[in-house]
Amino acid sequence: MLIIILNFTPKLLRKLADTIHKRLRFSISFKMTAVYTFIFSSTLLILSVSLIIGFRAFLINEAQSDLTKYSTVAISYAKSDKGLQSFNYSAFANIEYVTLSVFDENENLVYSSKNDKKDISFHKDTKASPVITDLNQQLIFVTTKYKLNNKIFFLQTSKTLNKENEYLAIFAAIIFIVNLFSLIITLGFGSRASKKMLLPIKNMTKATRAISINALEKRLNVSTSHDELKQLAETFNEMLDRIQSSYEMQNQFVSDASHELRTPIAVIQGYANMLYRWGKDDKAVLDESITAIKSESYNMQQLVEKLLFLARSDKKTQKIYKEDFCINELINEIIKETKLIDVNHEISSDINEELSIYADKNLLKQALRIFIDNSIKYTPIGGTIKLNSYIKKSNLTIEIIDTGIGIAKNDLPHIFTRFYRCDKSRAKESGGTGLGLSISKWIIGKHNGSILVESKLEMGTKITIGVPMKKE
Repeated sequence: MLIIILNFTPKLLRKLADTIHKRLRFSISFKMTAVYTFIFSSTLLILSVSLIIGFRAFLINEAQSDLTKYSTVAISYAKSDKGLQSFNYSAFANIEYVTLSVFDENENLVYSSKNDKKDISFHKDTKASPVITDLNQQLIFVTTKYKLNNKIFFLQTSKTLNKENEYLAIFAAIIFIVNLFSLIITLGFGSRASKKMLLPIKNMTKATRAISINALEKRLNVSTSHDELKQLAETFNEMLDRIQSSYEMQNQFVSDASHELRTPIAVIQGYANMLYRWGKDDKAVLDESITAIKSESYNMQQLVEKLLFLARSDKKTQKIYKEDFCINELINEIIKETKLIDVNHEISSDINEELSIYADKNLLKQALRIFIDNSIKYTPIGGTIKLNSYIKKSNLTIEIIDTGIGIAKNDLPHIFTRFYRCDKSRAKESGGTGLGLSISKWIIGKHNGSILVESKLEMGTKITIGVPMKKE
């Protein structure tokens, strides 16, 4: 039984700690109210204590002043012809809480205005502590030394502080009541003020909860606020704009990829059905189907490879292997390979300087091949394509110039957008997917380069690529 209790105790303590922790997790409004109330109450406490101490000092000072006046009057009377023996002590007896006593030089009581002389004691020095507790009472004394008929006497006036303590208690009670009401008012107004201050956050939370994948167009209202919360709302809206844009781009990407894959799949499926029906007996149908299937399979492979490349680039997992190499050798290699596969265009180079560059040779070659392929696709048979390289402002500059059909002005800002094709009918005939230029832009961007496209319809296109030659 003891073992069971010992095993259960830690779980119980953890549960209790979790419960306490949850109870202490108050709202921001409560925390703000609590903090400001604590500061206000601390200030009130310090101020109240200071007022009470100051009021007590004032009462004691007034009592001392009164006793000094009484002593002056009594000594003046003692030094007159009548003498202290005929002094009217009963007059002092009528003054509430005040006692006048005379002591000789041996500190023996001679006269007193108090009937009960047993409780009267001599206090010679009252400067250090004017308030003395005697017989459970707080007393204040003023002792004055004077000489009469060649004899030394001490005139002592004393007063109990009962009346002053009553005033002090009333004053403290008033302060306590005022402070209590002030705290209650502070709590009420503080709670309302904090809730009002946090109302925009509450509205932002409510609006944010309404935003979902199917309602990305909703935005936070920033017209009613002119403080830091407005900046927060504007920043949040900007983030939503980016999320919505990325989501729409993703949807468009999936839609375009599906559309691009649907065509070759439909072609392959059609020829497969043709083979199934007549291919066994008709050699012409068999050859045509196999050729078409191979072609569409190749197109699908190219499309999938481009999609994978872009996916790796988006995920930042595409590897880049930079090295030093001569750009003129790469240019000559591209021109030579292009001439082997394309005999319908004149491909040459006007200037190809022998320059060394630090870059990823394969990726840079891929980017240039994409530009060259586009020029081939959209340049009529017999047209010219030039590939030049030279130094300009410490950067390697590569130009691809063709005499093709050109690009419309409205299309120029969008040519690097994924799946974008200027003339869909011509692009369909040329077999483009609209991904090549996006890949080229990413490759040049990863080399901290720039791309400038100049083109006019029926006048050709000039693409200028700038790449830093130094290692970065």
